[in-house]
Amino acid sequence: MKKDWKYILYIGGAFGLFLILKLMTPKQHDWTVTFARNDKNPFGGYAFGKLLPSIFDGANISHGFKTIYELKDSLAPTDNLLIVAGNFTSDKEDLKVMLNHVNKGGNVFISAHYFYGSFSDTLGLSTHDDFFDGEDTGADLLQSHDSSALQFAALSMDTTEQFFYRKNNIHNYFRNFDSTRTTVIARNESRLPVTVRVRWGKGNFILNSTPMAFTNIYLLNRENHAFIANTLSFLPPRPVHWTEYYQTGRMEISTPLRFVLTTKPLKWAYYIVLGTLVLFMLFEAKRKQRIIPVITPLANTTLEFVNTIGNLYYQRAEHKNIAEKRIHYFMDQLRTRYWLSNITFNEAFVQTLTQKSGKPEADVRALVHTIVHIQSRDKITADELLDFNQKIEKFNG
Repeated sequence: MKKDWKYILYIGGAFGLFLILKLMTPKQHDWTVTFARNDKNPFGGYAFGKLLPSIFDGANISHGFKTIYELKDSLAPTDNLLIVAGNFTSDKEDLKVMLNHVNKGGNVFISAHYFYGSFSDTLGLSTHDDFFDGEDTGADLLQSHDSSALQFAALSMDTTEQFFYRKNNIHNYFRNFDSTRTTVIARNESRLPVTVRVRWGKGNFILNSTPMAFTNIYLLNRENHAFIANTLSFLPPRPVHWTEYYQTGRMEISTPLRFVLTTKPLKWAYYIVLGTLVLFMLFEAKRKQRIIPVITPLANTTLEFVNTIGNLYYQRAEHKNIAEKRIHYFMDQLRTRYWLSNITFNEAFVQTLTQKSGKPEADVRALVHTIVHIQSRDKITADELLDFNQKIEKFNG
């Protein structure tokens, strides 16, 4: 039992040292673009989620990972639908629900670098990349500043105030749109539209092509939160349904332990119990395991038996008997290796065996001649037996 405590102390000390090193190590930021509400990393949406209640004046804000079609029954006619994603595309069922909702007076806000599929085709719009697809030459791009500015174009906003971001994060814009139903809300420093409002029935689509502006690192920089607040002010102060399905998917735990794993205290308790059980099994198994006896495998005595019988025949000078057994073994060998049957030691057999074995005809002929000689004799000498054995070994070599 004392040895067990020694191992426990070693493991506990190593675990404590690991925790100390982890706590002392500077925190490393994850620069993955997620737009996720609970992500506090630079390109997460934690700050945006905290800002929303103040923008919509205390209106109810629900969050989830459902498709627009799945939200159909929970959307009131005038509710707002909010989506922030890298790219946005919808299937026919999602599009049908969106168009019907907006047509009845609802509003939809979508921020994405690119809009694809039936959604962009129906609204008659497309987004392009100003950084790579713009009209600037290569020299212009190399000489351009790292930062770029966004500013409002709508007359109801301050069109002189600028909001600064890294150029390579806000370089998408709306190239094509239906001007008869579309109003430009904001532009970039190249005067290209980045936020537009598209009228549809009694409601509106508010579309933005710079979703990176909604991430933590930019929203908390200077007065950039005002750009987000003013952009979303085009939505009425109604309940908001924010879905992250179009960026992260469902993000739901499918295991039956979902409730335990989504509740932080229960999750840690579950992991501690599992770890304790593993340690218990390791130490108990080591303490109670019986010694496995070493069993010497049975020796192969076949070769010893053959040597014994061979010596017995040799000592009794039964050379002919040994030669006959050697001839029978040789004939079985020819049947197995060269598929020869009805073996008769004659001239035709010499030719056949020479062709199948590829051995010199003189050697084959001498071996066959010796076999015929042994079979015709009642006794043979030890020298004749050795000569016969040498010829067989040469044939097999």
